[in-house]
Amino acid sequence: MRRRDSIPPLALATLSGAAGLAHQLLWVRRMIDVLGADAGTFSRVIGAFFLGLSLGAWWAARRATPRPWRSVALAECLVAALAFVVLAAGQIPWPAWPWLSWALPLALVLPPAAAMGAVLPWMIRAAGASRSVSLYAANIFGGVAGLVVTFSWSLPALGLAGASGFTLALNLVVAAVAWRLQTADEAEATPAADAGASSATLEGLAFASGFLVLAAEVIFQHQFAQFLISSHLAGALVLALALAALGAASAFVALWRGPAPALLPAALFLAAIACAAQPLVLVVQRGGVHYLAYAKPLGAYLADAVRLGAPALFLVLLPAGLVFPLLLREAAARRIDAGRLLAVNGLGGCLGAELGERLLTPMFGIWFAMSVLAGGYLLCLGAQAARWRWIALALGAAVVAWSWRIDARLPYIGLAGEDALVKVAMGREGVVAVVHGEPDDWRLVVNNSYTLGGSRAAGNQEREALLPILLHGDARRVATLGVATGSTVAGAALDPEVEAIEGIDLSPLVLGFARNDFAPFNRSMAADPRVRLTRGDARRVIRERRGAFDVVVGDLFLPWNTGEGRLFTREHFAGVRAALRPGGLYCQWLPMYQLTRAQFDAILRTFRIVFPDAWIVRGDFYVGMPIIGLVGGKTLEQVDWKRVAAACERVRATGKCLDPLLRHADGVAMYVVGSASEPPKGPVITLANSWIEWDAARNVIGLREKWFAGLPLAEYLRSIQRASSDRLPTGLRPALACADRCVALEVARAAGLPQAGEIEVQVVENLPAPLVADGGANWSLLPMQHRPAYPPGRAP
Repeated sequence: MRRRDSIPPLALATLSGAAGLAHQLLWVRRMIDVLGADAGTFSRVIGAFFLGLSLGAWWAARRATPRPWRSVALAECLVAALAFVVLAAGQIPWPAWPWLSWALPLALVLPPAAAMGAVLPWMIRAAGASRSVSLYAANIFGGVAGLVVTFSWSLPALGLAGASGFTLALNLVVAAVAWRLQTADEAEATPAADAGASSATLEGLAFASGFLVLAAEVIFQHQFAQFLISSHLAGALVLALALAALGAASAFVALWRGPAPALLPAALFLAAIACAAQPLVLVVQRGGVHYLAYAKPLGAYLADAVRLGAPALFLVLLPAGLVFPLLLREAAARRIDAGRLLAVNGLGGCLGAELGERLLTPMFGIWFAMSVLAGGYLLCLGAQAARWRWIALALGAAVVAWSWRIDARLPYIGLAGEDALVKVAMGREGVVAVVHGEPDDWRLVVNNSYTLGGSRAAGNQEREALLPILLHGDARRVATLGVATGSTVAGAALDPEVEAIEGIDLSPLVLGFARNDFAPFNRSMAADPRVRLTRGDARRVIRERRGAFDVVVGDLFLPWNTGEGRLFTREHFAGVRAALRPGGLYCQWLPMYQLTRAQFDAILRTFRIVFPDAWIVRGDFYVGMPIIGLVGGKTLEQVDWKRVAAACERVRATGKCLDPLLRHADGVAMYVVGSASEPPKGPVITLANSWIEWDAARNVIGLREKWFAGLPLAEYLRSIQRASSDRLPTGLRPALACADRCVALEVARAAGLPQAGEIEVQVVENLPAPLVADGGANWSLLPMQHRPAYPPGRAP
């Protein structure tokens, strides 16, 4: 091909790379919609994707085609057609058969990925082997562009279907231009490389390069989860930096005029040293493991994240990224088809991503795992140059020994004050740690930034389950969507008439800690024969439990956390409704200190589509960090308060529940707010748009809109409560007035108002008589930040 004609192939490689990475992101989301948000789903989809790329490149290398541009066009059309099948398959309610978690990614993702894998080898054949590295670099930079466009525009603006349609259009544009190029270049087709030439060393190094780079990317994602707020933005940023580093390395090789064999040993050696040093570089930059402050504008936060991430990622991936492009150059010199190297490189990437998640990170941790990769690069150095072999082995042993001493001292979590790390474990879900502060303060922390729960919050967490059970009045079978420290499950077990409790959680590490380390604080709930702990995506598990439960409790979920936003979708709410028995009740708790008014309205709007008679309960009387529950299934008018009173008496008789309000129907009534008013028109949250996840992720950084808490929420709930007071029995209505005074006291104390003392007197004077007369209650469990003076003789 003439030099002046090199721009169209580079442009096509860039567009094809953009479409390819966009498809990968969209297919992962679609498969998570179908199979659940288990980390295993992600790795299986990525594995099927890279395996498909490998098979496609292998087939392209073996197939002689006299018209490679036309083959590119046909392959891109096939990608578009098969990608449409992936999109359509997400609309099917697939059963939760275990084997489908493996079969569906292979059946749906592998075929279009294979067609995609054939594109670059045929482009290289059409443009000439001498341009293989340039096309490879353009393809990678295209991936960066596809990532940015998908996450910043197409997915949030167009939804999953619209983003998929836009990406399909890119495939068709590439196909049309490639077809036109073949017509223009009929007379100057480039002869195919010798597909029969062999070089076991080149192919072995290509495999190792793919394995080591993808394993490193997996480790990077876990490392940076300890510094960046958990959301899809964090994962996308790390991936974009990694691709940019690989693209820069490839561009350097394309411009390098020296012989490839002269640079390859240096690249392998530098990659090994960089892998060993990378954890120390990252931790020293932050002065420990402390996540970046996100109370700043999005641009400033991203700039801080890039300043943190670029040195640590580029340190490793610039030298590591030189390896495969150098191998492509050497293959071109030996007339070995680039497709063969792309095939084994993709296969290595498939295994590297899987073993990085399944083996390296859990076994060696997020720091020392990089030293294991350093040893891998030194082994490659020994294999590539015989005279370096013994030196490489000696260096490898020294590097691993040195790294072990250093990495063993690196922290896994940022500790404050007197906090001490009790236990830490790593898995697909990230780093999960048990932290001990003051004598009664034990907390379960995920990825250094989110506390799932703790010993001091056990009473509040028990209330999340017990309150809905009491409102039901006669619950026998209960499910909790989320286990955390196990206190919510323990709350469900406080009613002796509950016969079966299923606690569902995505993380095996969290379940293990709840079962063992938090047993002293969750009443040893795992030892209760009524309790069954299930590992899995709550959305998918509950969908399979049709007509199984009297009460379903949705725990507090981070709205911006990847995957958790799906638990606020219309499809999930419909799945929960199908899981309820006749007369069943569903309570979805909401962390109002993590939701804006628009986000709350969107959740309520979506909830009311499935539960038109939804009503609201309080989880506490806090002003700064309140939680409320959306209740559906059993309507407020259908609550049988005689059964509620009987259930409270049962619970009180056990002597285990000391919460002063939950021991009496009057106290339970204090948590009732009333029927939810219809929110204004706006978005409905679905799997296709993931609206809450995108909006929350944008807002949490910089807090463009304030959380719907404090006085605005208090006024909103008061208006609902006053409009719904006549829906409660006459004898319980004074309890609503007392609850209103409790909130007023919290507001007054928080604002430092002089009326606070007068309001406190009103709270104490208006407490329902059964609560005042109850000598067995522990008033320190009253969920208020500024508790009133206790009734005479009832102080804890």
